[in-house]
Amino acid sequence: MLKKVSISLIVVLTALTIFFYLYGNLKFAVMFGLIDITVIVFSILVWFNDKYYNEQISERIVSFPSKEMIKDILKKQSNMLRFDKFEEVEDGYKIYKGKHLVVEAIFEKDENGNILVADGRYVVKIKAPEYVLHNIDNEIWSHIGK
Repeated sequence: MLKKVSISLIVVLTALTIFFYLYGNLKFAVMFGLIDITVIVFSILVWFNDKYYNEQISERIVSFPSKEMIKDILKKQSNMLRFDKFEEVEDGYKIYKGKHLVVEAIFEKDENGNILVADGRYVVKIKAPEYVLHNIDNEIWSHIGK
């Protein structure tokens, strides 16, 4: 949707620039040309930000009081962000979009290979894109506030 709006805006501004240039009103042609260049540069920067920054996989280690809370938060995120597959593995959870692994939540293990429980809380390492981790942080804080 945003891509169509950006391209439409660029086409309209370019057409206005050409129209005013051909009919001799150089002041308006320069003005619309500068606006057009600004929109093009901004669109490219937004595209780079979405492609390279938001999709970078980051890692957080968090703790939860129960396994059901972890599962609940991850299921909410997978439904909200329209991920395709929620898979429960023996030591955590994996969420896929198509065939691409998007979120991996793995329980930390102690030296004996058992799931690590510190002060009655499960310790989980979550690997996901930054925007997903941000949403998970917000969910955690909303559960803490209850």
